[in-house]
Amino acid sequence: MMERYRFVLAPRWVGLTLAGAVVMVVCVLLSDWQWGRAVERAAANEVIESGGEAVPLDATLPAGAPLADEDRWTLVEAVGVYDSGAEIVLRAQTNNGVNGFEIVTPLVLEDGTALLVDRGFIASEGTGSVPDYPAAPAGEVTVTGRVYESEPEGGSVSEVDGHLESRRLSLPMFEDRLGYELRGAWIADTEPAEGLTALETPSFKDWQNYSYAGQWLLFALLVPLGWVALARRERRDLDAALEAGPDTEAAPSEADEAAAPDAPVSPSPRTGSVSTER
Repeated sequence: MMERYRFVLAPRWVGLTLAGAVVMVVCVLLSDWQWGRAVERAAANEVIESGGEAVPLDATLPAGAPLADEDRWTLVEAVGVYDSGAEIVLRAQTNNGVNGFEIVTPLVLEDGTALLVDRGFIASEGTGSVPDYPAAPAGEVTVTGRVYESEPEGGSVSEVDGHLESRRLSLPMFEDRLGYELRGAWIADTEPAEGLTALETPSFKDWQNYSYAGQWLLFALLVPLGWVALARRERRDLDAALEAGPDTEAAPSEADEAAAPDAPVSPSPRTGSVSTER
């Protein structure tokens, strides 16, 4: 058997084999990545759907500590005083399919650190300017909200009419401007004031990632199957060439003889004339 397939040791086949191996490795890695994404999204959906009691902020997001992966999307309870003078308006936001703005206000905590609280969403009026929205309550308040991780940095931060405006809620973009040490994540108020709408509850399509993981794994399995199919086809082609043997000169057929030009006819030695018979 091995002798029949020695041709796979030829440089062309060695290159094809190495390329197939690289493709398999890439497909397996992509499958593993998609599977990991699916597991993360499934876990997030479980946390969001389970609800549960809100826990104290310091138990989930202590000062100076980054947000742990398992604490994303959990409900927390924070006590502090809103700093309305450092309010942030997030432009070009979408909530339940509606375009508008999100209002974010720092909540100054007892230890002097601050937690950014998304107080809610307000729909755009189509004028490009920010509609009037409820002011943050004065005095000490208790806020219950869902924990969100900081968004990636991008775009710019501008000051307009006494408040900051941006498109992203990225903590590093605001920390220097606000003058507070910010906690390592922000929260969205689950019960905003009248005139503001709570952010839609996140929901992640983990089934899509499971599907993608299966597809990449299937592609990886198809590579060796394709290699075997190509090798078998080449073996059949080689066998067919051997059975045909070398080309041989065929004998002329009657049709070839009939089509051949007539040979010159010699004159008769007796009369010197040429016969016209064919």
